[in-house]
Amino acid sequence: MAEPEYEDIRRQLGSVDNSPWTLSRRRFIQASMAVGGAATLLPGWMQDIFASATPVGANEGILVLIMMGGGNDGLNMVPPIGDNAYYGLRPTLAIPADKALSIGSGKGLHPALSTVKSYWDLGKVAVVQGVGVLPTPDLSHFTSMANWMMGSASPNGTGWIGRYLDENGSDPMKAITLGTNVPLHLIGNTIRGIGLPDSIGGALGVDQRNEYDRREYQCIRDMAGGSTGLGVFGDQIANLGKQTIDLGATISPAYAATRSGGNLARRMGLAAQLININLGVRVFNVEYSGFDNHSNQAGDHNQRMVELDEAVTAFFAALAPEYLNRVTIMTFSEFGRRPKANDSQGTDHGTASNLLIIGNRVKGGIYGAQPSLTSLDNTSNLVANTDFRTVYSSVLQDWMHADANSILGADYGNLGIFNSVGDPAGGIPATGNIPSIADSGYWLVTQSGSVDHFGNAGDIGTPGPGSPVVGAAGTPSHKGMFIVRSDGKVHAHGDAVHKGDMSGKPLAAPMVGIAIVPAGNGYLLVGADGGVFNFGEAKFFGSTGAMRLNSPIVGIASTKSGKGYWLVAADGGVFSFGDAVFHGSMGATKLNQPVVGMARSGGGGGYWLVAADGGIFSFGDAPFYGSTGDLKLNQPIRGIVPSPTGKGYMFVAADGGVFTYGDAKFQGSSGGGTATSPVVALAG
Repeated sequence: MAEPEYEDIRRQLGSVDNSPWTLSRRRFIQASMAVGGAATLLPGWMQDIFASATPVGANEGILVLIMMGGGNDGLNMVPPIGDNAYYGLRPTLAIPADKALSIGSGKGLHPALSTVKSYWDLGKVAVVQGVGVLPTPDLSHFTSMANWMMGSASPNGTGWIGRYLDENGSDPMKAITLGTNVPLHLIGNTIRGIGLPDSIGGALGVDQRNEYDRREYQCIRDMAGGSTGLGVFGDQIANLGKQTIDLGATISPAYAATRSGGNLARRMGLAAQLININLGVRVFNVEYSGFDNHSNQAGDHNQRMVELDEAVTAFFAALAPEYLNRVTIMTFSEFGRRPKANDSQGTDHGTASNLLIIGNRVKGGIYGAQPSLTSLDNTSNLVANTDFRTVYSSVLQDWMHADANSILGADYGNLGIFNSVGDPAGGIPATGNIPSIADSGYWLVTQSGSVDHFGNAGDIGTPGPGSPVVGAAGTPSHKGMFIVRSDGKVHAHGDAVHKGDMSGKPLAAPMVGIAIVPAGNGYLLVGADGGVFNFGEAKFFGSTGAMRLNSPIVGIASTKSGKGYWLVAADGGVFSFGDAVFHGSMGATKLNQPVVGMARSGGGGGYWLVAADGGIFSFGDAPFYGSTGDLKLNQPIRGIVPSPTGKGYMFVAADGGVFTYGDAKFQGSSGGGTATSPVVALAG
């Protein structure tokens, strides 16, 4: 008999949340009627239910679980690119070494995990290898998932987070799953987590757009706080109505916030928004499926990795800066996949896998050992060497500050993954934040050198008088920028470090742009003739300085490796040097307006060109997110930069108007650009 599908298993290993926390009008009315007919139902869930939701303390960590249903292929999520046996077992499914995002020690990340890789580079990602159910793994989805959810030496039908709830007070708001089916790992002996829907449009108290709704909710609120004349239960129902409306109003901004991307990204964005309003939630559970890739795995698993990276990006983009030090993401799946590919270009049920832990307080690195690919078990699977409960123990003890041994029923050790969440006296240091749209901003720079700052881009000063400003570039930390003038003078602000410039040196043509290499330790200047000048660790790979150009050069973009760059001319012609790959140009096309700038895509395998009318031209892996090409602009566009994640872009007009697309976040615009001093650059 065929094993149940993921959704069937989830329903069996969980419980539909029909509590009043669903906040719907229908549930409120049903509850009111139930109390009228059976008063004994009241104390179980109504009395003081909202008063129990206490905010998360300054020194308390928040855990976000991403459950990968179906069996995630850890070998392709973190490919052992230095192991020839990996390529021998998977001739067509293995991730090519030159495509993987190297993390050292013969390991890489799946090429779709570009945001995760950027956090790895900052030391904020732990890769835990060889994780599985010990001592006896099981290849059944149901049994394996139940083991992971219970996480106990003596399984008793409760979940590991549920037992954490049991031991840490009576507040059900401490754990939330996004969805109405509360999974087993959030269910304890006496307390279970709460299910919140993806959409809360029908919730009591949320939608007050018309007069009828406003009057209805005000009437319910007015009944609270006194005697209704309907007895003690009537008074309590009235108070519950007010509390429900107030909770709906509190939560509604999180649901109203704009969230883009796939289902996982939208749920992770919602989780971040709920963290921002601080209802006291310590654990969020988010899940997605599609990992049971018995055939045609390459495309399916790649899409799951795209979704994961998009979700991590969306989460940190939506998370308020004050929570960046207080949140950790952990992925998990019921098992991995078999090392050897099958005849259907997929992989069958496996044992050990890899998981990711991401956050500011994570000690980045590789934990555990990669199981041997040549000494397999009797089912031709990997031999796990890290008990999954050791990961749980580390999270419970060092991140949640809970009694891991009591919750798990035994001592499973500790991997030492976390730095301290903070001591009670000193609070949490605000250093080492993961860069994201949420904790960045941008600067607008005028031709005369005045600077306006928006979002979390600080006031880092102005360069003072000099020749006209022609370009600017933000540092990788988003805490500083370089400004270049037409005579080649470079000014460094914030954490930008001056490495040299062309001031006072003879130039064949004025400077027109600047590009910082990805590591932030050098930069490139480009002139209108395409002459390129390198400083710091930026390398020279060629130029068009000796070429006869149809149109002047207007911009430059460094490759993701820093080992090459592209130049773009006003006619849309693109010139590539070093490891920069030519993906196309507008050089042979008649343009309505000249090209004024270019930006590298987030994946690094493409670029965007922007014209003076805001028309966007996408090449390689650079997606088109939108443009102002059909809008009537007051002033021409002057430049373009990618969003911090590279999954969007923004550009600025000469009057200081800012236009954002994709995941780029609008944080204000400037009225400072005038006819005598137009805005010429955007940096962030």
